[in-house]
Amino acid sequence: RYFVDLNSMKEHFRSKVHKKRLKQLRETPYTQEEAERAAGMGSYIPPKKVEVQTQPLEETTEMETSS
Repeated sequence: RYFVDLNSMKEHFRSKVHKKRLKQLRETPYTQEEAERAAGMGSYIPPKKVEVQTQPLEETTEMETSS
């Protein structure tokens, strides 16, 4: 996702939308094996959590980018 400036990106990182998306990304994707277990072809194994972090902010000034 692209932002107009650094302030809007920081604001987005604090928003509910960003936190909700990070929570969705923590769960591993649904697989065919999981579908077969749900249909009764195996025992249930809970999905594993994946560590997801917010990207680091690169703060540059206008002078650095114009050079």
